[in-house]
Order: sequence, then structure tokens, then C-alpha cells
Amino acid sequence: MIMTRWRQVNHCFPSMTRQSPILLVLLCLCMVPPGESCSKEPGDFVLVDYPQLLERKQQWQQQDPKNRPEYDAMMQKADRVLGLEPLSVIHQSITPPSGDERDYYSIAPYWWPDPEKEDGLPWIRRDGRVNPDTQGANSDHDVTLQFFNRVNSLGMAAFYSDDTQYSDAAIELLKAWCIDPTTRMNPHLEYGQGVPGLYDGRCFGIIEWLKIEQLLIPIHLMWANEMIPEPTYREVVKWMEDYLHWLQFSEKGKQEGTRLNNHGTWYDVQVATILLFLGKNDEARELLESVKTKRIATQIEPDGRQPHELARTKSFTYSKMNLSAFMRLAKLGDKVGVDLLGYETPDGRSIRKAEAFLNSYGKGKKKWEYPQL
Repeated sequence: MIMTRWRQVNHCFPSMTRQSPILLVLLCLCMVPPGESCSKEPGDFVLVDYPQLLERKQQWQQQDPKNRPEYDAMMQKADRVLGLEPLSVIHQSITPPSGDERDYYSIAPYWWPDPEKEDGLPWIRRDGRVNPDTQGANSDHDVTLQFFNRVNSLGMAAFYSDDTQYSDAAIELLKAWCIDPTTRMNPHLEYGQGVPGLYDGRCFGIIEWLKIEQLLIPIHLMWANEMIPEPTYREVVKWMEDYLHWLQFSEKGKQEGTRLNNHGTWYDVQVATILLFLGKNDEARELLESVKTKRIATQIEPDGRQPHELARTKSFTYSKMNLSAFMRLAKLGDKVGVDLLGYETPDGRSIRKAEAFLNSYGKGKKKWEYPQL
């Protein structure tokens, strides 16, 4: 595989990594035997433009004055989390309905105790109004975002600096979250965005993992730099495979995939990102191709409006959020030869139209005509 070839070449010619990343990639390709796939194993670089990252790494390591402030800011961010204890869903103060502390659990943010009921149950929905009691230590959402952010900060610092203290810290985080049997999160979101008195969990909780790319890219890069022991890496990959299987085949996962608003769009982003991380490029390509008819044709009007988002109490916020998901899908599509940004339905629906519609209200050009708390 191309990853294996890269590691072999990097071991034999370490200076080539810094001096000629393009040549290095070409040499790796030439070393792949006829008929051997270059993108079937986890670890192959599809999520990132690897030669570009190597070039940036070379500039930063040569202390190019134009790039040092960005590099220094990145390292300072990593230093702030370097000595912190590993994170786990078991450290939160709540207990999931299953009774297993290793299950992810969160409460739907727009739901509140019913003031007309003595016990407040079942909770009632107030769209757009966040209940503070669903945040912080009462939810695994916040600790998950911290986990993503810390691994990202440490992993990127390790890649760009070649300093193993950062990768070692990132590995401890990954072990606690994905491997250690006493602290690892069970690879599903069955109890995401539950509603007291109504639901133990709902499919809508899946959107709380929309930033999973922050986790997967640094894992890729640390693996490329031989900063993760292979057994640890394989365990993390297995966890991602199990989580992906839940996303694709569980009842809640399949439900989320049918949503015709930002939940469905971000579900596709998450599944496509994990597929590419795992080297399942054909599956990712098929999913991204389906975005044309499944998402663009059903969620965007010919004039660029997104009606499912406009129906919300924060219509502008959710319109932007859904457009961000479409833009992310377009970038993922570019990696596997699917042009989503240039696609338009026969009646004129497209991501570009959605972008133009929102831009027409930017910088006070027009007054937003829809609900926005």
C-alpha cells in the first residue's frame, strides 16, 4: 500500500521528506506493484493534501519568518493541553439510561421541564432556546468536543514539530477514549440528545459528532510520522469501524440519514469522512454522488432558499450551518472525483445558489425576512 511505501522511503531517505515532498510521493507511487491498490488500507491520505502539508512543515521547520506566528500559536495551543489528564465519557456527572457509564449520553438542548407538571415530565420543546441544564457536566457533548480539540492540537503539533511529547500525550487520550476497557466510550450514540420523560436517546444526537474530522486528520498524520505504535493505531481504527457500522446500520443511524435538513447533511459529512479515513474510497464516492439527488435536489430551492432551515426559529443560523455542511461535502467530493460545487439540478438547485442566497443578506445588504431568535 502507498502508506507502507511512504514509510519505507521515509525511513531510508528522511531528508527527502523535507526537501522534496512531491518527489517523495512520486517515488512511493512508483514502488507500488502493478495491480496493488493505493487507497484500500486505513492510513492512506485522502482527507488531507499531504504534499502541501509537508511543504508547510518544511517552511515552518526552516523558521520562515512569514509563517512563524502561525506555527508558534499552534505550539502554544498544544502546550496548554499537554499536561492535562485524559478525557472520558465516564468522568461526567450523569449516568446514561443504560446504566453503563461508557455509553455516550446527552440531553436535547432545546427541551425544558414542563412548568405545569410537578416533576416537569415529560420535558417540552422550545426550539432555539438552549436549556443550560443540558450543557457542561450534564452532557457528554462538551467533553467530546474537548477530546477532539486536544487530540487535534497535540497531533498537529507532533506532526509539524516532530516532537514526540505531543504525540505521546495524544496517544494517551486515544487510549483512554477508544481502547482502555474501563474508560473507553462504547462506539455508538444510542443515547444522544435524549428527552427526559420521552426518549432515552434520539437520532438527532449524531450531529454532536460533526467535528470528527478534527480527530481523524491528526491520527493520519501521526501514523505517517511513525508516532503511533501499530497495535494502538489498529485499535483506534477498529473503534472507528465499529462506530461507522453503527452509523450506517443502526435504527437511529439510518433515521438520521433520512433527515432532509442540516442533520441529514452533516450525517453524510460524518459518514463520508470516516469512510475516507478508513480507505473505503469507493463507498465514499457512492455516498457523495448521492448528495446530488438526495440533498441538493431536496433541500435547496432554485432561488437558493433552504426551506427546512427557514422553518426554524434560528433560520439564518441553521441556513448557514447547512450550507457549511454542503461546502464540506463538496471538498470531500473533490478528493474522490465528485463535483458537488459545480452540480445543478435541471430546475436550477445548487450549492452555489444557496451560497448566493445567503450572501445577498450579508453585510446589511438586505433585511433577513425569516425568524431568527
